[in-house]
Amino acid sequence: MKTVVMPVGGGIVANTYGLAAGLLFRGIRLVQCPTSFLNAHDAAASSQKQAINHTGYKNIVGLYHVPTMALIDTSFYETLGVTELKAGLGELTKNAALFGGQHYELIKKTTMTKGVALSGDDLVEATYIGLGAKDMLLAIDPKEKHLALLFEYGHTVGHALELTQGVRTSHGEGVTIGMLAASYISNKMGIMSDADREAHDALVLALDPQIEIPKRDITEEVLDKVMHDNKRGYLPEREGFCPFILNQRIGEMHAPNKFYLEYVPVPLVREAIIYVVDRMRRAMAAGGLAKAAESESAMSRASTQEKELDLVTGKTTAHVNVFRPAQPIHLAASNLAKAA
Repeated sequence: MKTVVMPVGGGIVANTYGLAAGLLFRGIRLVQCPTSFLNAHDAAASSQKQAINHTGYKNIVGLYHVPTMALIDTSFYETLGVTELKAGLGELTKNAALFGGQHYELIKKTTMTKGVALSGDDLVEATYIGLGAKDMLLAIDPKEKHLALLFEYGHTVGHALELTQGVRTSHGEGVTIGMLAASYISNKMGIMSDADREAHDALVLALDPQIEIPKRDITEEVLDKVMHDNKRGYLPEREGFCPFILNQRIGEMHAPNKFYLEYVPVPLVREAIIYVVDRMRRAMAAGGLAKAAESESAMSRASTQEKELDLVTGKTTAHVNVFRPAQPIHLAASNLAKAA
């Protein structure tokens, strides 16, 4: 067969034509030519997965088909806007949480230092490091059925938000918002400490993901998407629970089994969705996550100072409500292991 399918574009183009290449004559040669930052380091070169969305759910129709080659020309990055750059940086932010090490160092010297104002050399280095992360796990788990499921971190709620009607965000930014939901769950379940959660969430704050959320309550719509997530089926179904990949701290993943999937009670999933949607609404109103965090911190300091002043002056009219989080939920004794 002389024919070669060569998609030139972003992830949707790559997946659509990758699927076609896998179907035609039971598989013909596929040469990926990614033009987006995200597609270049996250999917085109390493991943065998070729799939499209269907009936409102993610990656329902697909197959495995190995690209013969990937041609990555980083000069395409010069055509990209802020949203496209954040999309690519979002997946790299996820890698920082997964692996720590050079992946964390990359984020510390890029988004945590200078936002998305990255040089051409920064982007080339980021591309190599992103490809290295994919190759590291896909060499062991090429079909992403156990160890490489780790790359789905942040995707459960992130995908659900992307697919909810009226929500607009890039894939990479959606993943980092999903990371906030995952860290909320980890913290509530006693898997992630408060300090580790703060360090984890700082990765996301540095990226400052953008999202448009409709005014209506979208909780149940997002939850429905979560309940149909593509990570179901690896573990035996347990009524009232949903499988999640969870982080313990930067560079260390929660590993209850070979799939890195933990059963999370549906009420806690709903609570996490409500939390992250409310947080992102407030962030967008304030001009970004970082600005919202600064504003909330300033209000908290002012409230504390006012209460201290009341104590000094003898005022007793103020009512102080102390929030005590629910007891951590321990579903099983889970081993914690390094992802890489």
